[in-house]
Amino acid sequence: MSNPAPLSHLRPSPLREFLFGSAYYPEHWDAAIREADPALLRAAGWNVVRMGEFAWDLIEPEEGKFDFRLFDETIARMAAVGIRTIFCTPTAAPPRWLTVNHPGIVRVDADGRLMQHGSRQHASYFSPVFREYSRRITRALAGHFAGNPHVIGWQTDNEFHCHFAFDHSPDVQSAFAEWLRVRFENDIAKLNAAWGTAFWSQTYVRFEDVPTPRDHRPTWANPAHALDYRRFLADGIASFQREQVEILRAANSAWWITHNGCHEVSDYRGDLGRDLDFVSYDSYPFFELEPASRASNHAFQLDLVRSYAGNFVVMEQQSGPGGQGDYFLDNPEPGEMRRLAWTGIARGADGLLLFRERSCRFGAEEYWTGVLDHDNVPRRRYREASQLGAEVARVGRELLGTTVRFDVGVAAGDFTCEQGHAPLSHGLPDPRAMAKCIHGVFFRAGCAVGIVHPEDTLEGLKIYILPHLALFNPAWLPALENFVAAGGTLVVGARTGSKDLNNNVNPETPPGALRGLAGATVEEYGRQNRPEARPLAMRLEGAESDTPTTLWYEQLAPDKGTLVAGTWTTRHLAGKPAITRRAHGRGQVIYVGTYLTREFTEGLLPLLPIPAPGGRSSSVETVLRADANRRFRILINHGEDTARIAVPVAGRELLDDKPVSGTLALAPNGVAVIRER
Repeated sequence: MSNPAPLSHLRPSPLREFLFGSAYYPEHWDAAIREADPALLRAAGWNVVRMGEFAWDLIEPEEGKFDFRLFDETIARMAAVGIRTIFCTPTAAPPRWLTVNHPGIVRVDADGRLMQHGSRQHASYFSPVFREYSRRITRALAGHFAGNPHVIGWQTDNEFHCHFAFDHSPDVQSAFAEWLRVRFENDIAKLNAAWGTAFWSQTYVRFEDVPTPRDHRPTWANPAHALDYRRFLADGIASFQREQVEILRAANSAWWITHNGCHEVSDYRGDLGRDLDFVSYDSYPFFELEPASRASNHAFQLDLVRSYAGNFVVMEQQSGPGGQGDYFLDNPEPGEMRRLAWTGIARGADGLLLFRERSCRFGAEEYWTGVLDHDNVPRRRYREASQLGAEVARVGRELLGTTVRFDVGVAAGDFTCEQGHAPLSHGLPDPRAMAKCIHGVFFRAGCAVGIVHPEDTLEGLKIYILPHLALFNPAWLPALENFVAAGGTLVVGARTGSKDLNNNVNPETPPGALRGLAGATVEEYGRQNRPEARPLAMRLEGAESDTPTTLWYEQLAPDKGTLVAGTWTTRHLAGKPAITRRAHGRGQVIYVGTYLTREFTEGLLPLLPIPAPGGRSSSVETVLRADANRRFRILINHGEDTARIAVPVAGRELLDDKPVSGTLALAPNGVAVIRER
């Protein structure tokens, strides 16, 4: 199976059945438990399990000797009760014999320490030896399961770059030199020009002389060098994955293929995502320790994942407290697991697998708690999972083919923008952190908000926000101009367009390529390191009081015809333009000369074409999933009290199978799925 549609937040998945189940580890349990599990899981609504991602040592206990018996038996036993299997390539945890026989395959961190067997992800994706073994185990699995009708799809590896991404092994050094040779067309002069190596006598004469960059060896690395190294690492895992994908597709073209996680230094809008039928996400909302912030943070993470490639599958949904090492997260209170799972479904999940089926009794994740406790006694989490299973069995298939619709888009998810910030951050929040902050303001205000990559369609949006994208790609400009001309409001945050795609400063006055559209330039800028000592504030258009700023200031110079929508009121900036507004076609461009922090964005809302929030917004999240013919409004109560919600369009509430109109009472942790007429 392959979905050729371009990556877009509006792309549905190709799935024909809503997937519901869990990760499953037959290698962790004795025969009696394994025999009883299928009936127990099926009774809770499971229609799928995922297995095999850490079982290489069982599948290939000795080099070249394969044993599939445990998984053949487990897959057949699950299939007998109607549960199908997602299998995984097990390359995230190579067996001990591989590192003993080939110690050179391990990754090396920035301090020169060799990784070792004993946890996971210790092998280098750039090791030719490891990649050959990766292809071999993938071929063996693909060939063995090619004719098994109960294996419906595959997950490649597991959580690329979950623990760390920056590999400095000898194989990486060699691969980096070759990658640079291709990137700069075998012309070292092009590399020197792109990186500005004239600074600090960094000029190179051969590609093989270029080291992998490491900060504080002895001081800061060249930001252009660092960005290309991150691009190289992202390309490396995409290439590693592609080898597995090609083997799997050749074995059975009906299989769909995905990858889970969505971790750092991974370009899911690049080849990594394009090679998949859909992206999958491992959802752990309880890493947000503040309960009041959990719903907003969770919504942002889900929207970010959807911005990469469209509808997705939650391959791991936190079902228990979860913890390893020095942390142990909250145990979901009654109803909370189901509520946060429904948030994932509302925001684009076409399948959801809980993690995990049962709490393991050994290993680093023995307290990464599952639906069942260590003693295998079904308790409230199992009952709650059973309720969720019954609900998705009733309505999940109806949601397939629909995508999430919203009014306010926040730009995020661009690899170059986000990775280019890290090597030279100046202590400022990165673009993703600012997107999360802005998204949260609109979420709490009750607005329909989502994440849209700048190269994606802006269809259906009323407002689009570029949050401090210093490495702005000029190729995005025509779509932005069309969006505004058609009536949209574009909000541009400070520093946007100030750098080029090599991570060097643009010679043009900021906002660089956006100057014509914004109708203003930056006259002066600065970091606010001690805002309490030298407070800066501005008066926004129509406001009765000043709004303080805390991170960054810009004094703007508006072009003729551009209006001033905010003015600095303190210190040497008093009376100078701080926010500009320019009309373009039927829309407008608002340039904001400071960082869009939570407090500042809340103050900016009255300038935007949305209803101003009247104090703290409702606790109810409302998300619309729709296609050309169907509209489903999903309501989720994240609050502590029962909420009464106005239902704008009469319809049928599908979970209770009742007509609804006017108002709807939703209990704490309550969920309603309304199919509108």
